Amino acid sequence: MNLNASKNKLIILMNLSGSYIGGAQKRYLTLINYLQKNNNDYYFLLNDALYESCINNNILSETKNVIPIPIKYGRPVPYQKNDSSLNRETAYLSNLKQKSKVFNYLGLLSSFLKQLRSWSSYSFKLIKIIKKYDIALIYGVFTGGIWSWLVAKLLNIKFIYSYNDSGASTVEKNILKILSSEYYPLKYADKVDFLSEGLLDKLKEKKITISKNKTLFTPCSFIIYDNFHPEYPKNDWIVFSARLTKIKNPQLLLEAISILKNRDVIDFKLFILGDGVLFPELTKLKDELNMRNVFFEGGVTNTSIHLKKSKIFISIQMDNNYPSQSLLEAMACENAIIASDVGETRKLVTEDEGIIVPLQSEKIADAIQSLIAKPTECERLGKNARKKVLEEHTIEKYSKYFLSITKN
Repeated sequence: MNLNASKNKLIILMNLSGSYIGGAQKRYLTLINYLQKNNNDYYFLLNDALYESCINNNILSETKNVIPIPIKYGRPVPYQKNDSSLNRETAYLSNLKQKSKVFNYLGLLSSFLKQLRSWSSYSFKLIKIIKKYDIALIYGVFTGGIWSWLVAKLLNIKFIYSYNDSGASTVEKNILKILSSEYYPLKYADKVDFLSEGLLDKLKEKKITISKNKTLFTPCSFIIYDNFHPEYPKNDWIVFSARLTKIKNPQLLLEAISILKNRDVIDFKLFILGDGVLFPELTKLKDELNMRNVFFEGGVTNTSIHLKKSKIFISIQMDNNYPSQSLLEAMACENAIIASDVGETRKLVTEDEGIIVPLQSEKIADAIQSLIAKPTECERLGKNARKKVLEEHTIEKYSKYFLSITKN
């Protein structure tokens, strides 16, 4: 195999969570669809559960260059503390802490050995794929990069790692986490493709420095806008679309809605699109507060059904609202945006497209009330939002960048 003569590239997208398709996964799957239509020298490796989910939900428009691969991940085994025992004996607490360190280490070691077995099997399959398709470059995303950098290095194949974690949460240097930590692909990649400049700052906070000659910065986010456009007349709807987890702040939103209820501002419907660990807690809170204008829709595959008719979209993530796929969808449907003033949110939303708020329920309530009271201003912001994403956040702009960084 003459790697220097080959022009074929392999994008590896693998999920530790198996079949889950969130905003980041959607972005890369959109890229895969686009590249399949316009380029024949790109191949795409997906874990089997993710591949099946794409097929079942009609996400992949073509499968000609898509290679599914079976993966079994070793899972960390967290140590579970016995709270009742801790309450009974104070003296036992000190002893338990010492034991917990041992159990945590044994759990980590057990997880590593399970992962090592799966990774070994995966690596042999990856080597066969590289040879079969004459691959000269690997672009690794998530676990697709964590599990592939060593093979690329051993075979002297150019390796680009795509880094997306706004919280820099998995960059441990522990050797037993080499198959789950992003530290190692960050260190050994030829290039690191950062989703934004802010992620580099997050790594610096963790005392991880990436040399400038290795850094790349994605120029924009993107979706395919064909199905995302406004439908008039619009309804008095507000939409929140996200996983129901703490980082997305859905509980803070319900607190704001409760404030509006106390102000007798109830002439709107709030649709919450998404599922997650907080779903039972949130639906219980809704019932306790008798919020009759709040509707939990669960996981929604086609969010455009709601967004086309809604006027306001709320994105109040804890760390960053850029480059949210649901935010792009809402902006394309001419929703005025209420977004938390965190991270690099202003790369996507400014005061020209919505209202930027601190993570305070009172301020979020004020922003909602203001947009409801000023329908002309709400419409103006929505139109600005659509214009912005259609001009600045497109697959054409991103693909031009992607092709440039992956060319041989």
